Amino acid sequence: MKKKVLIGFLLFITSLFLIVGVLLFRIDWTTKIAIKLAGGEVEKVEKIRIGHWEITNLSFPIDKDNKLIIAHTEIDLLAVKESSSIFQRYTQALNSKINIKSKGVEVSGFKLNQIQFSIEKKFGDTLKIENIHISDFGKQNKGEVAINLVNYEDIKINYNKLNLDHLIKFFDASLGLSGYINIDAKIVGENIDARVYGSNLNLKGFRVDDVISNFLDTRSIGLIDAAAFVALGPIGLLYTSAASLGQTLGGFRGGDTPLKQINVDVKLRGDVATMNDVAVATAENLIVVEGGADLKAEVFKELVISILDEDYCPELQQAIGGTFSKPEISKTKAFLDTASAPVESLTSSTFQVVGVDTCKRTYQGLVKHPDDN
Repeated sequence: MKKKVLIGFLLFITSLFLIVGVLLFRIDWTTKIAIKLAGGEVEKVEKIRIGHWEITNLSFPIDKDNKLIIAHTEIDLLAVKESSSIFQRYTQALNSKINIKSKGVEVSGFKLNQIQFSIEKKFGDTLKIENIHISDFGKQNKGEVAINLVNYEDIKINYNKLNLDHLIKFFDASLGLSGYINIDAKIVGENIDARVYGSNLNLKGFRVDDVISNFLDTRSIGLIDAAAFVALGPIGLLYTSAASLGQTLGGFRGGDTPLKQINVDVKLRGDVATMNDVAVATAENLIVVEGGADLKAEVFKELVISILDEDYCPELQQAIGGTFSKPEISKTKAFLDTASAPVESLTSSTFQVVGVDTCKRTYQGLVKHPDDN
């Protein structure tokens, strides 16, 4: 959600707090005014009982072409008691935690059935949005957001147990990932630090470990169309959608790839994303991504993908450059003990052989090699 929507929503909540203190007895009219002050529109505000209201067809403009639209919203000021006097309700409203449940949410083409959360002004200048639950993302998901009310530019997000089976359909339904992921993010102005992580996930329809093992056993290259390997290499094959590989790698289709651990820790500074700690552990391999990308120019910046052994030393490595639409995938670097490896099977057109004598650990991140117990 864009920052303008967030600020508009916060202005609505802030305005609601202020005006409730003055006109508590006309909360329906007060709420309409608060929404209007925040730049939004609303069809109906109805008081159901003391401390509980319902809003119908609320909308906030995002830009000239898009709006945040909410068909129905229930608002509960938990601390406001029906038995209290008007003055007491005034005090209760200013200090109350607010529960909100919204149905029929639509923004920028995304449609959600139901979102619920609670809002509370904490001590100091922090607004906490807690117990966030989005029904479309599974039964267990839960999140919270902390916002600095001084400038609305210091935001922390924590979201746990997002079900990929439900989430993935909003982004790429063809990506066969299942399991649960967690998200941590910190936003300060235009700078974003974000981490997505999880364990025991599953990649459906493509056997990643089989592709990698056939490269590591260089004598097996002839078992598959060598042209595909020369053109892409093992990392390129993983980068390329399995659905777009045609029949060349049909032998690797079907089955699943268990992902024991995944960690995507990325820093965004302006338009440039840098991989701080990005790695995936399958049942047999550890795959690490380093470098970054310019999101505005849509180009890779020194992006290097490595497969590491149990000593966290590279076995295979490739660089990806060029643009997002036309990536340039380098020749595969094979880090081998040239004294014992079957180097006669490694042609210069397929591999760049790097002879190694001693291991130099290249990864210090959170993801463990599957053989590192």
